[in-house]
Amino acid sequence: MSAPFKEVVFDAGVIIDLLLSGEDSRLFKNILSNNIIPNATTLAIIEAEYILCRKLGKNIAFKKINNLLESNYIDIFPLENIRREISILKCNVPIALPDCATIALATKFKIPALFAKKEREMEKPLENNVFKIKIYFLENLNL
Repeated sequence: MSAPFKEVVFDAGVIIDLLLSGEDSRLFKNILSNNIIPNATTLAIIEAEYILCRKLGKNIAFKKINNLLESNYIDIFPLENIRREISILKCNVPIALPDCATIALATKFKIPALFAKKEREMEKPLENNVFKIKIYFLENLNL
């Protein structure tokens, strides 16, 4: 199945899935073949790194994140340019701060956001169409 998007903002969960699945994953192959152009925030990278650190240990986590950053497969954006949008979103919607950053970046670029799975806290905002962009979940796509 091809992705329902070309350019997208990855949440930390998607980055983790990508790094744990490796080069054989469909997601990686879609990125490599330029079918998916991923973006992420620095906060998503930080979150992915500390979660991988807990799962795999510091050295492996740092190596995986460093390899990802050096590969330039994902465009990483600092938070400074979307700081206000993140705080407004966090003020109005009771979801995690890193999720707000992902959605704010996607909104800025007018592209979808991709999360690994739908967390409970996202259900009500999604039902109420709070977000100005389309949100997809890796668990529902065959990537």
